[in-house]
Amino acid sequence: MSKTAAMVATTLDHLESVGIIDYVLCAGARNAPLVAALTQTAGVSGLRLWHHFDERTASFYALGLAKRNGRPVAVLTTSGTAAAELLPAAVEAYYSAVPLVLVTADRPPRFRGSGAPQSIEQVGLFGIYASILIDAQREEDFAEIASWDQGGPLHLNVCLEEPEIEIGHAPRPRLPKRESTTVKPEASPELRSEFAAWFADMNQSIVMLGELPESWREAVADFLLRTRLPFWAEATSGLREDSRLATQALRSERDLAAIPVARVCRIGGVPSCRFWRDLETKPQVAVLSISPRPWSGLARSSTCLVSAAFPKAHSVPAGREPSVTSQALRLEELLKRLPASEPALLRKLSEMIPSSALVFLGNSLPIREWNLAASLDHPHPHCRANRGANGIDGEVATFLGLACDETEAWGIFGDLTALYDLNAPALLVQMPPGQRRIVVLNNGGGRIFARLPALARLDERARVITENRHRVRFEAWAELWGLAYVRWPAHEPMPDLPPGDLVLEVVVDQETSEAFWQEWQ
Repeated sequence: MSKTAAMVATTLDHLESVGIIDYVLCAGARNAPLVAALTQTAGVSGLRLWHHFDERTASFYALGLAKRNGRPVAVLTTSGTAAAELLPAAVEAYYSAVPLVLVTADRPPRFRGSGAPQSIEQVGLFGIYASILIDAQREEDFAEIASWDQGGPLHLNVCLEEPEIEIGHAPRPRLPKRESTTVKPEASPELRSEFAAWFADMNQSIVMLGELPESWREAVADFLLRTRLPFWAEATSGLREDSRLATQALRSERDLAAIPVARVCRIGGVPSCRFWRDLETKPQVAVLSISPRPWSGLARSSTCLVSAAFPKAHSVPAGREPSVTSQALRLEELLKRLPASEPALLRKLSEMIPSSALVFLGNSLPIREWNLAASLDHPHPHCRANRGANGIDGEVATFLGLACDETEAWGIFGDLTALYDLNAPALLVQMPPGQRRIVVLNNGGGRIFARLPALARLDERARVITENRHRVRFEAWAELWGLAYVRWPAHEPMPDLPPGDLVLEVVVDQETSEAFWQEWQ
């Protein structure tokens, strides 16, 4: 066995030892030996191989696969700037604690600093966004992989000589796979005590729910029922439509603004709503975050408790029924009066999407409009989203990774988000049969910027540039990838949808949508 073949065998043994089954391949000359070895063994080893020509898209697809069940997924690239294309997905995985493995083939160390073709400085390329970096030049360099806690990205930079592909080489020795634990974590006594102490005073307190691990949801619901605190819930919390909590729920940011708030407890991920961001300028409001990830979500002083489990409800005092002011009736009247507005169209979508389906909410307006207007009578407990560190980058590919093994999945995106990720549907032909509905809310640009007070004062030319206004339609995009296409103009009834994968282009009435937001704000 040659030196290259030995390095390839060692690399794949260590990847399999941490439980990797899914590999997303971006083939090139430098990583050809890795790709060849995987394709030779995948059929008999139970591995699943995916491939894409664009490293950025491939890495977001791998991110989606890993987000789905928390199992590590590897994306493989060749050397050079191909490796750099993984950075956006690595950033998203870092802040979302997703076990994404970045396997970059590299030229031997003697090429470093030389400027030779296909040679860049790949060691440390991802900075803090890879919790562990392994610069694999020899077998002993892999030792640190055993210390990876799978709480974020791992960068494995594999140095290979000029490509050698050996067909039918000797079987690789198998390393033992890492044992998975079935022990349910508990919050520490110290954390439970600090958590309870914070809630000794519940005066003018509210709770904000971001993305919640499924294992947290019932415990969080018990906590809310016990304390009776008013709360705001993102769709990704899984508790937005929980009927047990209906009398405590703050349904809009207008509801949040209508009550005096001195203390905010954030549970789970960082919320996407404006109210949370405005806490930056309200240091008089005390903020406690309890999350499985070590992010306070604020640049100012606050308290962050990090735990793998949510504390049991009996650790805090019982509260009284809250007095919640709701703008729900006003919202319903506005949706009914302006049925062609974008929030009203989101309401209609939420009413037709089955509760059992996965729903992926694109960043920018879609997730905010869903949080505001989606039906409360038709629950969607399987809502997912990216954290947003990537802006609107790689959203369609992430959705497809999450939707891979789902019977039915809906991804709801803005038009610019779709334009960022036009090549993602190339992955569909590799995926099992199912119904992946790619919904594009086409409002002619990034209209969220028109709602930001500072940007609203820009002159017309600057607004056109900032909003990236366009006249693109998406029928040709669907045709490019062999997908069914359905067009839904805002003033018309929802059309019937054929089975299978498709693009549903929702043509938004921009004038009506602007009227909605002017009245609502």
